[in-house]
Amino acid sequence: MGAAADCEAIGTGFLGQPVNGLTTLGFIIAGVFVASRRRDRRWVGIALVATGVGSFLFHGPMPAGNEWAHDVTIAWLLVVVAATGTRAERYSRLPALAVLGLGFALAPSWGDPIAVALTIVAIGSILLGRDRHALLPLLLLAVVAIYGRLGATGGPLCDPESLFQPHGVWHLGAAVAVTWWAVGAPTTPSGRVGPEPARRT
Repeated sequence: MGAAADCEAIGTGFLGQPVNGLTTLGFIIAGVFVASRRRDRRWVGIALVATGVGSFLFHGPMPAGNEWAHDVTIAWLLVVVAATGTRAERYSRLPALAVLGLGFALAPSWGDPIAVALTIVAIGSILLGRDRHALLPLLLLAVVAIYGRLGATGGPLCDPESLFQPHGVWHLGAAVAVTWWAVGAPTTPSGRVGPEPARRT
């Protein structure tokens, strides 16, 4: 179903879905901001930018391969987030991107179930890291995810002709949530993310 599943009517111009297309730029802005503010989260920033590009192609000009670019970059962002601060971090970068790119090219129908599974893994990894700063970003992510689903095609909040698209709100909310988590997380002396140090009494 492609971008048609995200409610907004698809036009014939350069931006097939203008609202959903333009709001993907939030990921790119967020990625540049994260990469410039947190050296230890640079790859989160790079993955955010990649997600913005993939989503823009998917909702905007819609060239051949746009759905592959959309699915691969979102999955990669989830892998990078899940692996940040762990021993698997270096494998989550270009090696993971290459594997995901090949895997989704061979089995494009796996995009949605893999994204769901990786979302669970990423959230679990963040929670296991005992980072209390992540709770509010995760709450924001949950709220915009639910809102976005209610505004999907066939949903109660879907209005294909509206300039206010819930999927666009999802784009912006998700970008803010990941940025909030990435920039606000505490770091250990090595620069890696870790739980807050115990206070001495």
